[in-house]
Amino acid sequence: MSIDFSYANPEAVDAVGILPKYDAEHGFENGWARSVIERWRTDYDGDIDWDDDEQALVDWYTDDVIQHDEWKAIVEQHNKDVTQEDNVTVTPYDEDNPPYDMPENTFEHPEDTEYSGGNNPNQELAVSTEALRHVANQIGAIVGLDDGGSNLILTARKQLGDIAMLPGGFAKAEVLRQKIEGVNSNDAGLRGDAMGLLLASHEALLAVKEGLLKIADSYDNAEEFNEMTTTQLGDNMGNAWGKIDGLADYGQSSGTTTGGNQ
Repeated sequence: MSIDFSYANPEAVDAVGILPKYDAEHGFENGWARSVIERWRTDYDGDIDWDDDEQALVDWYTDDVIQHDEWKAIVEQHNKDVTQEDNVTVTPYDEDNPPYDMPENTFEHPEDTEYSGGNNPNQELAVSTEALRHVANQIGAIVGLDDGGSNLILTARKQLGDIAMLPGGFAKAEVLRQKIEGVNSNDAGLRGDAMGLLLASHEALLAVKEGLLKIADSYDNAEEFNEMTTTQLGDNMGNAWGKIDGLADYGQSSGTTTGGNQ
């Protein structure tokens, strides 16, 4: 979830860095101002007896930070300063001590086989039900669930959901993070869009498998292989076509630029 800079919430206050600056300017140990403000936020009954330094901080915070106009000016200055080169610290990459571990590759290729049934050399059959079931079984090898209730598509989706983007605290990095992770339920970002696509693909493959098996059963039960009408075909595969058409809804996300200048 991205930081909401529209008001002085704790995450936004931490991001703009005004409390450590207050500590430095008034000679307090780094973190003192933040600890006082945290106590102030939870002092619902007004029972705390503040000393002079603490009261001065609380007065400054309530008058010069959380008021709408003052907070807006603080955020504007933060967005202006944060992308300056002097304010960006980059830790050199150490190949012997990388900051992130690559996730373990758990992909296992499902078992598959080539179709070895008849090829209908005399063109006597409209459809080979054996071939239909073979294709359905191959799809089942992809979308079938293992003992843990998962498969390669669902596993990939879970691993994608577990990734936490931490590119940095400066504005351009925050823009990149938001484009990848999204900002709210209406903007899932690249990661959310990819996770949705994986789930939709899984459902589409299941629907195709089910449709193929229905067609094979329909032909088996028909007196003539060529008696299935277009309507019957649509009834058997309609759910699958709908799921496949739904895949076009993905890949449309453009992300957001909230929280920093581009």
